[in-house]
Amino acid sequence: MTVRRLSLLHLAATLAMIGVMTTVQLVVYPQYDQVAIADFSDYVRNHGQRIGWPLALFAPAEVLLALLLWLRLPAGSAKTVAFGSGALLALAWVTTMAWFAPLHGRLISEPYDPDRIDLLVSTNWVRTVIWWVRGVVALWIVDQPSHLGAAD
Repeated sequence: MTVRRLSLLHLAATLAMIGVMTTVQLVVYPQYDQVAIADFSDYVRNHGQRIGWPLALFAPAEVLLALLLWLRLPAGSAKTVAFGSGALLALAWVTTMAWFAPLHGRLISEPYDPDRIDLLVSTNWVRTVIWWVRGVVALWIVDQPSHLGAAD
């Protein structure tokens, strides 16, 4: 596979993750305040199950494509930028496992707490911004003609 095709696939996976993260941040999480307290745990559990499907498809694809792209890019600025973008991706997933997954678990298992919902919404902006930055970087890499030409 050419580096150009790989960079386009990586861009597609990153854009898919931007769509998921932005939808959750701007639509799903703000609606948590609208759910009846008695239904809240079930609502959050259901959200977790349903959002798992697109994440199970797009997240591993994005991680794998980011790694392959970094390995295939020639030395230089694009490879350095791809490494930095990959480090942001690692940060996003480490914070997901260490902070956001346990926080979601507490939303399900502990009594309804509006402050906990606000904490989720406010801190999740970090992950949302990380994915948007990754999208800009992925577009930049696609736009680099020096290593994405037909001779590849």
